Amino acid sequence: MTAKTSSLEAVEKQLHVPAAASDWQTYAPRYQALLDEELTAAGVPAWLARWSALDAELSEAASKLSTHADLHTDDDAIQQRFQTFVAEVIPPSQRMGQQLTEKLLAVPGYTPAPDFTLTYRRFRDAAALFREANVELGVTHEQQKNRHSVLTGNQKVTLNGEELTIPQARQRLDNPDRAVREAAWKALAASNMAVAPELDAVMLDLIKTRRQLAGNADEANYRDFRWKELDRVDYTPADCAAFHEAVRDEVVPLASRIVKDIAAGLGLDSVRPWDYNRNNLLDPQGRESLKPFKTGQELEELALKAYQGLDADLAARFTHMRENGLLDLESRPGKMTHAYCQYFPTQNEPFVLMNVVGTAEDVRVLFHEVGHAFHGFYSGDAQPLVWNRWSPIEFVEIPSMAMEFLTLDHLGHVFNAEELARYRRKQLEGVIVFLPWAAQMDAFQHWLYAQAPENVTIADLDAKWLELDRTFHPFVNWDGLDEKIRAKGWQYYHIFQAPFYYIEYAMCYLAAVGLWQASRENPAQALTRYKDALRLGNATPVPELYRAAGVDFRFDREHIRGLMAFLKGELGGTL
Repeated sequence: MTAKTSSLEAVEKQLHVPAAASDWQTYAPRYQALLDEELTAAGVPAWLARWSALDAELSEAASKLSTHADLHTDDDAIQQRFQTFVAEVIPPSQRMGQQLTEKLLAVPGYTPAPDFTLTYRRFRDAAALFREANVELGVTHEQQKNRHSVLTGNQKVTLNGEELTIPQARQRLDNPDRAVREAAWKALAASNMAVAPELDAVMLDLIKTRRQLAGNADEANYRDFRWKELDRVDYTPADCAAFHEAVRDEVVPLASRIVKDIAAGLGLDSVRPWDYNRNNLLDPQGRESLKPFKTGQELEELALKAYQGLDADLAARFTHMRENGLLDLESRPGKMTHAYCQYFPTQNEPFVLMNVVGTAEDVRVLFHEVGHAFHGFYSGDAQPLVWNRWSPIEFVEIPSMAMEFLTLDHLGHVFNAEELARYRRKQLEGVIVFLPWAAQMDAFQHWLYAQAPENVTIADLDAKWLELDRTFHPFVNWDGLDEKIRAKGWQYYHIFQAPFYYIEYAMCYLAAVGLWQASRENPAQALTRYKDALRLGNATPVPELYRAAGVDFRFDREHIRGLMAFLKGELGGTL
């Protein structure tokens, strides 16, 4: 079968969920049978396999309904179907999961096999954190997060009389014409400020709910609750604070130099907000941004050639996604503006959602998201139990970020030598300018959930964000501009949708640089280690996963300083 782009029709077919799959009674008898079964130590493995298969089935329905809702934020019926599932299926499944966990933990004489030891410990810890009161409150939490998705998914930008999606408007920020960038930035700011009051209200509701979740679980604050919920056992909040300080001291000066050198090359007296896009830094020679493709299909084709050059099996996996409606790349009205990789466990198939507009940044993001997809494929192949797939979140971005680097030497069909040098340099500089943003995002959440006053206000959030932004992005000149716009920088996807999930990007970027560093010496060995680490899935502790990939689990000052020195060398020692 010849590889072809995933049509919207194929995507819709892939995301179809039968009506019965949205009904708890479809699952309840089988869960009850597991609960009623007489269980001995010898019978646990087979019992776990049946439980895993049932959890995978329910999880897949949830994933498909959620993704379908993200593709149709403007369709009330689709939104309602997902919300009904969240309200009517998730709560009883969580209660049943707690009962099954307690049943497992009570089996006399049972010793988990090596590949289940870590998951067994996580089950025990999760059972201790479980509270009945948090089941229904969790539904409220999901509904509040969905309000954010709907608000931002339907957001439009009016620019020069034209109505654009957020990704389309952001593309204008890459224009070498400063007046075009400024107009686009101001139009985006106007759109963001228009929706800001509604997002403020959502955030206040989320803070209240998250504090209540923590209180119900007898935790002092939501950070402590989330720390346990995310199974963070290999580092502490104090380690995160040290990371923030190390980035401030070791990375912010380098980022400042990069940005100021670009500004100097362009003859700019200072760097204004429309001159700085951490995801796609301006070209210091004022050249147009690289636009290597026009359509989603063209992006898929150029990515396939890169994978074919890198590894035949990776190329085959990507081809499978193309042929089976597992890619939806085009930007459309009513489509959630973020990019992510979803996972459907019963068939071990990942799904990638993006909003491409034709830039080189889209190329990088596709490699990133498909790196996640490879993680799903390989861990699913190697790990029969659904809970053992993927990995702890401290590792989960390595497969994606490493793929951004491992493809660098396989893009000769996309860029000429000069363009490839630009793309490569931007990728390396992008790591440096990303780290201050990651530290700021993490520091903000530590303050919000562990230090902010009980009666915290939106004005407090705005003020804290301003304080942190001045610390981590001192090179952006806001003189004469409305700092209310700057203060709303915290209104970002992860703050609403994935609290405390951000420092992992920094950890994994540092590791990905280390993996790429190793690949410069031995490409085949680095790729083998990459795939072997992915196969270990969620059944191996974080430090061991890093070692399997050929890197260390470190994000301390000395480690950061060493990797910055390596990047400076790769960039020609000009920083």
